[in-house]
Amino acid sequence: MDEKIFIEEFKSRFRIFHSSEDLEIGIQLNDSFFDIQSLIGKFNPEDFPKGKELVYERTRYLRNESLEYFYDNFQTMIMNASIDLAGGSNVD
Repeated sequence: MDEKIFIEEFKSRFRIFHSSEDLEIGIQLNDSFFDIQSLIGKFNPEDFPKGKELVYERTRYLRNESLEYFYDNFQTMIMNASIDLAGGSNVD
């Protein structure tokens, strides 16, 4: 997820207006993408907004040096996304 489109979407969402951290943001998004995939299963962020949301939020927690709180705070969303990817019903 280190593609320019995801970096720009992340920056817009979290009001980052400069490009000096683009490389680092791309690396963090990519790391978060692989971590979330290890939790919920493989997904395409363009087709599965819930997964993309989890990647963005994990990256936000990482950037704010609060990653240890992410998993507890998003436990329900992680479980729901995992169920959705496994073919379960939408539990929103």
